[in-house]
Amino acid sequence: MRQYRFLLLVVTLLLLLPLLPCVGFAQEEFVEAEGVAALIGGNTVVAREKALDDALRKAVEQSVGTLISSDTLTEQYRVVHDKVLAQTAGYIQSYSVVREYQTGDIYRVVVRALVGRANLMNDLQALGLLQVLVEKPKVAILIEEKVAGVFGTQGFEAMGQAESLLMQKFLNAGFTVVDPVNIKENIDRNVILRKLEADDHAASVAGLQVGAQIVVSGKSYSKNAGGQLWGTQLQSLQGSVQIRAVRVDDARVISSQSAFANAAHVDEVQGGMQAIRNAADQAGDAMIRDIASLWQTETYGRTRLVTVMISNLHSYRHLVAIKNFFEKEMQGVRAVHQRSYIHNTAELALDYSGRSSNIADELAIRDFTDFVLEPTNVTPTRVDFRVHPIQ
Repeated sequence: MRQYRFLLLVVTLLLLLPLLPCVGFAQEEFVEAEGVAALIGGNTVVAREKALDDALRKAVEQSVGTLISSDTLTEQYRVVHDKVLAQTAGYIQSYSVVREYQTGDIYRVVVRALVGRANLMNDLQALGLLQVLVEKPKVAILIEEKVAGVFGTQGFEAMGQAESLLMQKFLNAGFTVVDPVNIKENIDRNVILRKLEADDHAASVAGLQVGAQIVVSGKSYSKNAGGQLWGTQLQSLQGSVQIRAVRVDDARVISSQSAFANAAHVDEVQGGMQAIRNAADQAGDAMIRDIASLWQTETYGRTRLVTVMISNLHSYRHLVAIKNFFEKEMQGVRAVHQRSYIHNTAELALDYSGRSSNIADELAIRDFTDFVLEPTNVTPTRVDFRVHPIQ
């Protein structure tokens, strides 16, 4: 009997394995859509083809609508239409005609199409719409750099190769990068670089000081990798880059990358700088992929984790009332997690399918029994409130 139960459990698990990729957001989805076309001169063949094309385009459009908000789609419709909807065939994996019929001079075709969402997400990201959906966060880049062999010595001197290359890569990927002049004017760069070495909260402070939502920090250096190459005047140099990206509002490390690369040059300094650039190129690409993947999960995966901080609570029952509102009345909240309640300040984490600004808007106009909430800080993944008693 035990062997039979064990065998039944194994079979059940094997049957469930194909469903595991569905966790998070589906890479493909079935969409049903209807296309129409005018029937001219009784030519049903031409009308059917046009109606079929219209149905497939609408299927892709529906899938786009599940990935980006209606406001964004309206604002960016021309871009989406020209770059995405005009290439329907690239997103339709397969389709079947559910029904087709004629009504007067109109031919109608209803299809059930399998749309590849992965391709759609990649193309929407390439169009810069992913940054729009996460409210175009600013990135501050702070890299400590040392290049060996300056002026024929074994000393080190900052050259800024990794920082400048990473800045260009992020700009090319559609990110908004904080101007280095702004960083220099607002923080003591040398002091903050030391703090950033092992303190994620220092990154949050630095980001707040320069108005950034993401701080990319780290170290880069070059060294001689073995002297001259045999039979040449070329020096062999090795560059190393270690960087991490910290989200400012919750001090969360969202990517950590390291890379090593080599370069050969007659000049040790120039070769070292090139080796650093080669390593930064690899690390930067990997980091941008990490950040984009996180954004895709949070934006397209229907829910994201939003931190809600509530201060000046006069009673624990106030917190209970707020949690009840989130759990029973706030649209888009899938779950409420209470992280802490210390000295009249509570920290909640919401599984939420929407923008954090919606949470601030909803609670700012909500009248609780004997108190109101005033938003004091709103970022894409965090909202801070202060309780004000009603006299």
